Amino acid sequence: EDGILTITMPKTEPKEKVTKAIEVS
Repeated sequence: EDGILTITMPKTEPKEKVTKAIEVS
């Protein structure tokens, strides 16, 4: 799952931003 999220979100964005995106979804 983490890998998919990383691909969906730009690598330039911090991992925290990716985690927040999951919470929003």
